[in-house]
Parts: sequence; structure tokens; C-alpha cells
Amino acid sequence: MPASQMTSLRIPEEHLMLLDQRIGFDGFRNRSDVIRAAVQFFLDATPSNAHVRTVKFDIGTETRYQLEQLYELRGISHSEAARQGLELYLRQTLADTETLTTLLEARVAEMRERTQPHEDHTA
Repeated sequence: MPASQMTSLRIPEEHLMLLDQRIGFDGFRNRSDVIRAAVQFFLDATPSNAHVRTVKFDIGTETRYQLEQLYELRGISHSEAARQGLELYLRQTLADTETLTTLLEARVAEMRERTQPHEDHTA
């Protein structure tokens, strides 16, 4: 483990109880392990570039298994697969939205033509 420094901090008792519940899971031997993991998670999830945002979402066991297979077969990381999937979803959704918007605009124009008075009916 790299060199570390002792730091003190105040944590509400409720949070300490929740931290203590995680001791013994995922290799956490004590509160310090849990807190170090939480700090690392925060640092990993917080982009260093102001123009980048991080999105976090839960996945099920089957999806996690498929992502692991994807990594082994193609070398695509979980985050890269999620990024590519989100980009594809946005492209498809926006294309569908543009198509829908075009159809709605055409229908509105058609309805306007039907409701506008013709010259021979105006005074």
C-alpha cells in the first residue's frame, strides 16, 4: 500500500453504524478500509475535467456477467461499454424523435390547410 497519512474527521453516529455494517464484506477489515474505499470511489466517480460528467447506475448479475464476457472477448471495459451503449441509445432516440417531429409538423401543416378559409368564402 502506498504511504498514507493519518486524518481525523467527524462522522455522524448513524453513518458510523452503517460503515460498521460493511466491515467483513469485500475485504473490509475495519472502518479505515471502508472509508478508504469510499474516498477512492468518490475520486474515481468525480471527473477531473469540468466538461465531463459521471453517471452511476446499478446493474444486475446477468448484465455484469455479460459485461465480463464482453471484456474477455473484445477487451471493452465496463465503462466503455456503458458509454458506447448510451451514445447508441441517444442517437436512436433522437433519430426517432426527429422522425416523430417531422411527422407531427407535416400533420399540423395538413390540418392548417384544411381549416384556413379559401378566398371565395371571405368577404
